[in-house]
Amino acid sequence: MRLAPLLDIRDRVRLSGLLLECTLSTLSKATAISKIIVISSDVRAKRIAKMHAAIFLDEDNNIGVNNAVTIANNYCSEAGADATIVLPQDLPLTVSEDIDMICNYAKEHHKCLVICPSARYDGSNALLRRPPKLIESHYDNNSFDMHINAARKTGAEIKVFLSHRMMRDLDTVEDAKYIVKEPTMCKSVIYLRSKIQ
Repeated sequence: MRLAPLLDIRDRVRLSGLLLECTLSTLSKATAISKIIVISSDVRAKRIAKMHAAIFLDEDNNIGVNNAVTIANNYCSEAGADATIVLPQDLPLTVSEDIDMICNYAKEHHKCLVICPSARYDGSNALLRRPPKLIESHYDNNSFDMHINAARKTGAEIKVFLSHRMMRDLDTVEDAKYIVKEPTMCKSVIYLRSKIQ
């Protein structure tokens, strides 16, 4: 999060925990989700995951987002999952209905990718793969295009899911100012409002 101009380090740590709590709460309300995995090297994330009955995978020494997602994805595949969905924790406007809609799109196809871009169409704010190892993770520059191009090479069905709630991530001060104006009672947004106003 590039929110240092807005929040000091303690506020950013607090916000990060609240974002994870909101994300896990939203996922737990989605009827299409059977298991929730959190991968992190942060002991606070482990505690929050336990509170929400999520499976916690310890990420050794911040190995990078692509490696972390791959570890979690492999874990799910080995556990017998027929699909996985990757959701970062900085999407506080996302609701469980968004998650269920993405999962429902995938039900019709045995080989598919469902992706929700960021508002700038350069990131992958949600990524559903069926099967889990359909493509590798490409959370680098322009991951939205990279994931779609990789899926095209497999011949998979591709669906772009557009939701203004899910497309709005919390990366910049401008993002924060937009998000606090949205009608939500997510604890992370309430906290952010208290810091901005």
